[in-house]
Amino acid sequence: MAGSWNYLSRRKFIKTAACLTGTAVASPAYARDFYQGKQISLVVGSDTGGGYDACARLLARYWPKYIPGNPTIVVRNMPGAGSLNAMNFVANAAPKDGLTVGAPQNTIGYEPIMGLSGSRENARFDARKLNWLGSMSKEVSIPILWNPPPVSSFQELIDTKKKVTTGSTGISTPNSTYAHLMNAILGTNFDVIQGYTSQNALFLAMERGELQGSGGPFYSSVIASKPDWIRDKKVTILVQIALEKHPALPDVPLIFDFVKTPEGIQEMKLATAALSMGRPYVLAEGVPDELVNILKTAFMAAVKDPELLEEAGHIGVDINPIDGAAVQSLLVGMYNTPQNVVDTVAEIFVPKN
Repeated sequence: MAGSWNYLSRRKFIKTAACLTGTAVASPAYARDFYQGKQISLVVGSDTGGGYDACARLLARYWPKYIPGNPTIVVRNMPGAGSLNAMNFVANAAPKDGLTVGAPQNTIGYEPIMGLSGSRENARFDARKLNWLGSMSKEVSIPILWNPPPVSSFQELIDTKKKVTTGSTGISTPNSTYAHLMNAILGTNFDVIQGYTSQNALFLAMERGELQGSGGPFYSSVIASKPDWIRDKKVTILVQIALEKHPALPDVPLIFDFVKTPEGIQEMKLATAALSMGRPYVLAEGVPDELVNILKTAFMAAVKDPELLEEAGHIGVDINPIDGAAVQSLLVGMYNTPQNVVDTVAEIFVPKN
């Protein structure tokens, strides 16, 4: 069968690789033999035209030259349920032959423990057991206000509890979840207006004065779609919601600077962990280790490629990569969080009432 890797082929692959290298990593020659003339499907769990899609298509242009055998990469969009449709396909339906890579939304790790898209049982995978290749970036959520802002700082917003009208495209999107998170843990008063058809529509409402701001767009999305907002100081960035600051925003405070209780810190760590695996790529559990290692190595080489970085700058894609081990560590931390903290964050992200 095309694209399959039978038992005898795999045994020969492992045996020869071990003889030549003394490790479990396959030799370039045998890797080339496997991927030569093959096609890798890159399954994106989002619609065309968005940030995840743009990253995947950029990666698909450069990744093949670092994979021995130079296979072609074809992007397939499989949106729905916060990437749950795509992740269930990659984890369960697709052949485990190293030829199907998932590009889900970064919140996919929450699904088995929180059920953000409906029910925990809908996630038919254990995120800790998947083969994470790495992420093209760490995301940072940046609550922004149109200038002149109604408050001078994030601390003033907390102290005064001044109501700020923001918008969102859906209850489980960052513009809702991070606004609700700040309200619940820090006592802010973001009033989130639902029903905007897209983030572009939401941003247009800010420009018209219909909204005062946005509760949690990604920095990468803002600089890609509205680069003049930050460059020309049309908006004020209140705070950075992430585990660590973005290199481009050294003077903007981090959300953890304002969290005062141990419980709040635990909740905020869980709520922001997914942002650090901002644009992740993954193989199913059961893909041969040799192929996983080949694609991991090639992935990290591709996201550091000077031509990829130059093109990323031209099209407004933020590249700030982490490797597969770092993604895996984030997921283990999520799953090890006490259940009461998980329940609290889940209720903030997806209110029952």
